[in-house]
Amino acid sequence: MRRIARLPKPAVADAALAARNSSSNSRCAFRCHAAAPTTASSSTITRPRTSNPSSFCASQLTHGRFFSTSGTRRQAGPKQPLDDAATAAPATELEAEVDEWESAPEIVEDESSLIIPGRIQVAPKPDQVADSSYVPAETGDGLEEVGGLEGWWENDQHWDQSVVFRGFAPQEHVTDAATLEVLARQAVLEAVAVQQQQNPELLTRGAWARGSDAQAALALQVEVAADGSVAALRGDVDGVVSGLAAQQEENVGEDAALPTAEQAQSLVASWAEDVSWKSISLNDVALKFAINKRILQLTGHMLPDAQLAKADTVGALLAVLVRPPKAKKLAEELAADGALAGLPNVAVYGRRVTPIDKHKAVGRWKVIVEELEKRGLPVTGTGGYDKAIERKWAYH
Repeated sequence: MRRIARLPKPAVADAALAARNSSSNSRCAFRCHAAAPTTASSSTITRPRTSNPSSFCASQLTHGRFFSTSGTRRQAGPKQPLDDAATAAPATELEAEVDEWESAPEIVEDESSLIIPGRIQVAPKPDQVADSSYVPAETGDGLEEVGGLEGWWENDQHWDQSVVFRGFAPQEHVTDAATLEVLARQAVLEAVAVQQQQNPELLTRGAWARGSDAQAALALQVEVAADGSVAALRGDVDGVVSGLAAQQEENVGEDAALPTAEQAQSLVASWAEDVSWKSISLNDVALKFAINKRILQLTGHMLPDAQLAKADTVGALLAVLVRPPKAKKLAEELAADGALAGLPNVAVYGRRVTPIDKHKAVGRWKVIVEELEKRGLPVTGTGGYDKAIERKWAYH
């Protein structure tokens, strides 16, 4: 592969470079003396080598960093002595910068409601203690530790409640079936009340009050038509809706106290004859969204979208929400079902059936234990009789 030979630099370019370097030397504290070419036909410039490290070319300072950039310093030559005014100029500029920094306004940090640790306090030295009975300890054994930041931010007293994260759903999910049904009825009646007031802004946007008047909402009486639409809603509808709207605007309200399991069961028993509210239609997407959001806010359960889309009535929604907890084992699920437990020739066990279980079932296990103990053999396990017992006999 052929290569193009490097061409020599023209003399005109060298002369221009030398002129630029000579003009830039005036800006530098050091000067570079080089022999200029005598003829224009010469293609190279010979630079004399010197052993003095202080005399180097100004082009070498192109990428250097100067310690002083003051006007007096730049105009001075390398061998020209600086007068007193030139020597005092950098100090004057430094004093001006210090005065400007000291006169700058002090930055005040914003006040925080967090209780931050105080300043570090250093104990006085032994010779600075005024108590004559004070005896300094030579080791740290038995001394009490005072102060430190260990566990500071884990203490709830050092945190302001305004900065504590608070999610939309409660931290603990409701698991009791009766309590879930009571809270679901409250969510349905509150959503229907807002829909009857024709307030779409409150129905679909914003978070309702956590600690709303649950008793007033549960006291509402709903009348359902044959097609599943709400024909009438009796009770303090205006009070329930205005309470939700006021709490939403103020953005206050604590979590309402959940009813106990006994209270929830008594409420569910009182609604046993009135099951018409479970037939309310959920074809209205806004109503279904409001009920689902309120159920999440009260119970902490987020219903799956696939099952929520299939729920067309409140009863179908309750079937998804209120369900018994899933059994951890198949035997527990079969025992709860009871279909196989009633058969005379079927037995359900919660663990693996071993040969010992089979011997116990026919009454043979007690005889086996007696015979094994009579011969000095282990009842369970191998004891000292494993597969390599012959090796023990051979070497001993």
